[in-house]
Amino acid sequence: MTSSEMSHMQSAVADTTDLRVWDLPVRAMHWLLVIGIGICWWTGLHNELEYHLYSGYAILWIVLMRLYWGLVGSSTARFVNFVRGPKAVLDYASTLHRRDTLHAHGHNALGAVSIVLMVGLVLAVLILGLFAVDVDGLYSGPLSSYVTFKQGRHLAHLHYYWFTILLWVIALHLAAMIFYFIYKRQNLVAPMISGKRRRNAGDTEMEIAPLWRFAIGGVIATAIVWAVSIGFYF
Repeated sequence: MTSSEMSHMQSAVADTTDLRVWDLPVRAMHWLLVIGIGICWWTGLHNELEYHLYSGYAILWIVLMRLYWGLVGSSTARFVNFVRGPKAVLDYASTLHRRDTLHAHGHNALGAVSIVLMVGLVLAVLILGLFAVDVDGLYSGPLSSYVTFKQGRHLAHLHYYWFTILLWVIALHLAAMIFYFIYKRQNLVAPMISGKRRRNAGDTEMEIAPLWRFAIGGVIATAIVWAVSIGFYF
């Protein structure tokens, strides 16, 4: 067997192997955020405000970590590598009707818009909740002392309003995943569980950030959440 034939066989084997696209921190944060939002929705719906507050702290930690990991994390997690301008988004949207488009190496252009929108909405809902005051004034956000009761009640209404918008955006996100699975034959959920997907020709390996870098961010995020929880009264 010639060297060129061996090289061709090795390339063929490589093309059939799975490609790692999501690291452990991204996958963990994704599913923890799903669980956290579900708990926040349930506790808010059933007026379990103490647990609603605790779940909000947990989500705040996750969002802070996702923002941090979007700056210094693995290559597919970094915002600079997947957030695109309007032209790139429109160009990608024009290919949605095609079934032969390949998997993106990470988030596609429209997926990036969805991620940025959801993270922004979650952060907005969190900030509003930190200042919110319930109707009896018994349960309030940790930063409610910085606003009046009337302002706190107004922020509580905005907190509910923007959370409702977030739920609609999540529903749209789920609809998009169903569309990709049924129409485009692309399973977007499985890679977020396993971290891998089928390799496309020309794919390159992702750059994986060390876990110690994630640990540093975890300490910073924990300190911020703790400071918020005590209303910055040191």
